[in-house]
Amino acid sequence: MEVDYIVNNFINNDIKTNIDERRKYLTLLPALISTNSKEIFKDKLMEAINYVDKESLKEAVYQTVPYLGVGKVYPFLVITEEVLGKTNEASTTNNDNRYSKGLETQYNLFGKENIDKSRNNESEDFKFIWDYLASYCFGDFYTRKYLSDKERELITFATLASFQDVTPQLSSHIYANLELGNSKELLVEVVKNLVPYLGFPRSLNTINLIKNITEKGEDK
Repeated sequence: MEVDYIVNNFINNDIKTNIDERRKYLTLLPALISTNSKEIFKDKLMEAINYVDKESLKEAVYQTVPYLGVGKVYPFLVITEEVLGKTNEASTTNNDNRYSKGLETQYNLFGKENIDKSRNNESEDFKFIWDYLASYCFGDFYTRKYLSDKERELITFATLASFQDVTPQLSSHIYANLELGNSKELLVEVVKNLVPYLGFPRSLNTINLIKNITEKGEDK
């Protein structure tokens, strides 16, 4: 198709990034899941195994599950299993400690004061969502092996930037990335690499969020 030439020319000749191959693929694959791009996902996953270990690639896909929902991610999990084959076990928690480990991870990423304040301000009818976040999202997924917290947050950033309007959540994870040491420049490099797959509206929205958040930090 003619569009292939146009897009590939844009990717190969216009987009100049300093992002390394590992982080390039660890953020690109989740973005392709968010945009439901099955064919491109499989092609890029097969490319990625030349640069990134299979366990890390699998974890990048797993990291999207609590954010996009297993219904959306499941077809990509099937593709991942087909392409990567058997990988090493990554789970580090069990039913006795997944909640406490997840809550500890939330504290590390967002600050104990912020998490406790959000939980305490929630009405009793809706506190269940905070329990689910601690045990499932952060206890079952963030605690897994092969990816650092910095990498998982970068993957989450790419996942949310590529999804529909989730501005509050994306903003929170931009803050978390910055707190962990993923710089403004790195976040922008990720967006630059994703522009052909996200399109300009999502890319511009994400860039504006990064700009607004970092400028507020500089004004303090």
